[in-house]
Amino acid sequence: MVAILADADKLLLLTDIEGLYTADPRNNPNAQLITEVHDINDELRCMAGDSVTGLGTGGMATKLQAAGIAGLAGIEVIIAAGDKPNVIANVLEGLQVGTKFHRLKTPMENRKRWIFGAPLAVEIVVDEGAALAIHQKGSSLLPKGIKKISGNFSRGDVVRILNLLGKDLAHGVTHYNSDALRLIAGYHSQEINRILGYEYGAVAVHRDDMIVSK
Repeated sequence: MVAILADADKLLLLTDIEGLYTADPRNNPNAQLITEVHDINDELRCMAGDSVTGLGTGGMATKLQAAGIAGLAGIEVIIAAGDKPNVIANVLEGLQVGTKFHRLKTPMENRKRWIFGAPLAVEIVVDEGAALAIHQKGSSLLPKGIKKISGNFSRGDVVRILNLLGKDLAHGVTHYNSDALRLIAGYHSQEINRILGYEYGAVAVHRDDMIVSK
C-alpha cells in the first residue's frame, strides 16, 4: 500500500532466502527458484505456504499477497535475499535477482486500488448462484444471495465476500450496514423498502465498487 501511495515503479521485498521456491529450500534440496511470475495462482500460493501441505517458507505467503496487490496497481515486485551483495543496485540495473512478479499491463483504477487494500470490516457468505454471478458473470451482489454475515459494519465499509466453502470471491464497498443486511438477506431487492422502510438501491455491493479475486 505504501508503494501504491508513493506511485512507485518497483517494490523490493528483501528476505532471508533468494526468492519464491517450488518448495522450502531449507528442507528440500530439490527446491528450485522461480525467477519470474506472470500470474499468482493457487499453485503458487501453496508453494508459499498458504496451505496445510507444509511447503511454506514462513512469511513468504504474506509477501506473495503483497506482490499480488502491488501487481494489480501496476507495480513490479521483486522478492530477493537481503544479504546478497549489491542486491538493490542489481535490481535497479535490471539484472536477474530473486523472483520477479510482473505488473499488470492494464492496472486497476486508483479507486479500486483503495478498495483492494482497505482494511476489511467483515465477511459476507453468499450462495452458489451469487458466487457464480460475481465471479463469472460480472454481477453485483444482491441481498437475495447472502447466506451469512459476520460482525458489525457501517454503510460504506469494505467487506470480504466468500462462497459457501470459504473461498475469497471479492472485496467491495457495502451499500447497507450489517443490521440492515441481516434483515434483507435472502430477500428479493424489490422487498428492501418494505422491510427496512428505506433503500439505498437494489444491490448490497455494486460491481463498480468491487474487486473480484482470481
